[in-house]
Amino acid sequence: MNYALVASGDADLVVENQMQPYDVIPLIPIVEAAGGVISNRDGDPPLDGGWVIAAATPALHAQALAALNS
Repeated sequence: MNYALVASGDADLVVENQMQPYDVIPLIPIVEAAGGVISNRDGDPPLDGGWVIAAATPALHAQALAALNS
């Protein structure tokens, strides 16, 4: 649900740290098709689950990664 809010523009950011691959993989094209960015904590596609950061804009995604990794 939270990822749909990011994709629809009703939320700016979702950060989770215990996602399973089967939970996050279907969300990647949805967030990206809406112009958002979704990755793991390293900035790579979150294909293995774990940490997932989804942001409405690339700039917000970069800020979230910087904050998480500082």
